Amino acid sequence: MPTRFRWLVAAACLMLATAGVAGSERPPLEEMPQQFQLAFWLNQAALAYEENDYGDWARATEKLHALRPYNQDFMTHLVTAYSRIGETAKAFNMMLMMQQQGLAQDWEEIDGLDELRQHRLYNHLNDLMVEAGQPFGNAEQFSELGPEHAMPEALAHDPDSGRYFVGTIRDGLILQTSDGQGWEEFATPSTVEGLRAVFDLAVDSERGHLWVATGSVSHFQAAQSGQRGTALLKLDLNSGELLETYPVENKGRSHMLGSIAVSSDGTVFAADAGVPMLFRLDPEQHSHPQPFFGHENFASLRGIALSDDGQRLYIVDYEIGILVMATDGSQRAWKLAVPETLNEGGIDGIYYWDNHLIVIQNGVSPERILKLELGPDGLGVVSVAPVVAALEEFDVPTFGTMVDSDLIFLAASHWQKVDHRGRPREGDLPPIPILRTDVGSTEVQIVGQELLDRMRDQVQ
Repeated sequence: MPTRFRWLVAAACLMLATAGVAGSERPPLEEMPQQFQLAFWLNQAALAYEENDYGDWARATEKLHALRPYNQDFMTHLVTAYSRIGETAKAFNMMLMMQQQGLAQDWEEIDGLDELRQHRLYNHLNDLMVEAGQPFGNAEQFSELGPEHAMPEALAHDPDSGRYFVGTIRDGLILQTSDGQGWEEFATPSTVEGLRAVFDLAVDSERGHLWVATGSVSHFQAAQSGQRGTALLKLDLNSGELLETYPVENKGRSHMLGSIAVSSDGTVFAADAGVPMLFRLDPEQHSHPQPFFGHENFASLRGIALSDDGQRLYIVDYEIGILVMATDGSQRAWKLAVPETLNEGGIDGIYYWDNHLIVIQNGVSPERILKLELGPDGLGVVSVAPVVAALEEFDVPTFGTMVDSDLIFLAASHWQKVDHRGRPREGDLPPIPILRTDVGSTEVQIVGQELLDRMRDQVQ
């Protein structure tokens, strides 16, 4: 098992022990939250792999795949395990699924596939999956943030003034520009009380507000100042003046507001990246964001987006995929129905446009932007189109903003290039390109079930 999973196995086992559910007191595994099931099967998979028991490795990885069907590593492990134990049809079926989901993989780099390499289908699929890692689609550079603006994370647009805003984690800055050619400070921790690391920005042009999701993390340069917690800040859209602060009540939990969305009536929704749950702040509230929805199986909430009519909230869980929730307070929520040719893993940004969801996906290979057409009820995806993928500028693309049919987005990130204090690991940080792509010009390219079935028949 790759070494990058060993820390996860150790942490998961520690989580089981500290939760007091170990040994005879533990309820049946299938009745436990998914995080505990993952911990158990990760440990089982690691033990089996280290003992060269590839049958047990396959069985444990099947359980992991069932819990996290979009995890590309689990899928790759299954192909390898099935090949090692001679279950060729299962191995090819998984490879077929990965290929139809547009995933990239050079199988020649992986040991243990001798059983598969005897078949012509192996070369065909390997060629297709290597090709999937090549650059695709059109995007042009809109702007660039220099290394002096470390860890940009948020991007927003004001349609009335034409201004763009960027928020940074390291220095807690909010920058603005009208044309992308030069960024100037709009708000800083020294001008706005309570402004810390900026995780998201949202413009409410109608009311003249800029909403900020902010909080103190170790990467924030002033984290040692003693400020803790997370809050929504309401700034004046013209002056950057602080109008009001809405802190999240701690209650002993490590909350950290990440993505935010503002409805037409001024209601603010916020996803908590620390404790995976949703908050809501109604326009008449003058105290704290209120818990709106949560579930024990949530893993890591990222972007959120509102439908144009404000009736549905689309929520990204980095590991589970996209969920849909009614905004009327009824607590009705659904897993977004998707075709099996869509891999929903590793999505950060999500945006609603013309009955489509536009998603920025960095947790699979290739990193890419997809356009998902929704059905009439908005509860399912009827077609999937790649917009751009594997561009040279991509280095963990994260978030962006829609401007008509253009997605303006951060094509790279500094998270993987800094330590826990936000300091560069090696040399200077690279600049962050901001790209523009027209999602309206992309043709839908979805593989039909008939073709998928025909390719599977070659395995039999």
